[in-house]
Amino acid sequence: MQRRRAVGLLSLLPLTGAFGLVGCKREQPYLQFEGATMGTRYHVRFRPPVSSFDATAMQAVVDARLEALNASLSTYRPDSLITAFNEAPVGQVMPIDADFEHMLALSRQVHQASSGAFDPTVGALVKLWGFGWPKPEQPLVRLPEAAAIEAARVRFDAIAQSAPGQLVKHAPVQLDFSAIAKGYGVDLIAEVVRAHGVQHFMTEIGGEVATQGNGPTGGPWRIGIEAPDPVVTGRVLTRVHLSNGALATSGNYRNFFEVEGRRFSHIIDPVSGYPVPQPPVSVSVIAPNVALADAWATAFMVLDEDRGLAVAEKNQLAVYWVYQDNGGHRTRQSSRMQPYLDAAKH
Repeated sequence: MQRRRAVGLLSLLPLTGAFGLVGCKREQPYLQFEGATMGTRYHVRFRPPVSSFDATAMQAVVDARLEALNASLSTYRPDSLITAFNEAPVGQVMPIDADFEHMLALSRQVHQASSGAFDPTVGALVKLWGFGWPKPEQPLVRLPEAAAIEAARVRFDAIAQSAPGQLVKHAPVQLDFSAIAKGYGVDLIAEVVRAHGVQHFMTEIGGEVATQGNGPTGGPWRIGIEAPDPVVTGRVLTRVHLSNGALATSGNYRNFFEVEGRRFSHIIDPVSGYPVPQPPVSVSVIAPNVALADAWATAFMVLDEDRGLAVAEKNQLAVYWVYQDNGGHRTRQSSRMQPYLDAAKH
């Protein structure tokens, strides 16, 4: 599973050990392992509760849990539950598992709270504007007709649960949880790590991060937010201190494409069906869990600046925006983000 192409690049740099955390003390017995998932890599760094801790056994549980998640939600697997649902005819009741049901519930929560800015049924619109997967053989050379845009705007309410563990669609909707499932995968890794008695750890998939307890330096984990740049990678724009928290970032480093001599952003607004005129370069969100942070980061790429700030304050979210400004960058943050930034200065 991968984030929708309309969202762009991820831009979180966990500053730890092999992931780049500064100030590591070698005498502290932190361990780490990594593996492949969702078209990228996951990383886990932790302090074992006992010297005889079996990290290999814990990783095996992590791998099995991630495999189960992909079997449910990967749109790249022909045998997944979500593929079966997407290929099912309108009106057919389909079975779904607990992961699918949970993603649907969280997606609906953010969808409603963002007034539709987050919508896992946006896939048809993304394809219409030339950003679907697999990538079109030819770039978009003509703007879509208004009627085609309206037809592609399948609403979230076209999906209904006829009973627990069952789902039915009332329109030819195609679900894609790519903008939330990676964050959920991080949450699942964190659950496994906690279940093994680990109290101090950081888990990460493709830049989405969950932390608990202290990092190797003895204080909160230091997480770097990358400076958005389509060419240069690895430059830190700012840092946050995060303990017992979840952080996700959505990015849009190549902001525009041109059709018929007009410039459009790559970010598609599910409500209007059109590209967002001036989206942020990137948005970072701290939330109660990584799945929510992931989904909200996508929503804030769609919402305009003032409305996004109002929504962040209303939902008590810590949000950090980066905008292009006269060839440079301008940042803005919600009130709940400031304490994380202040802590990183000390």
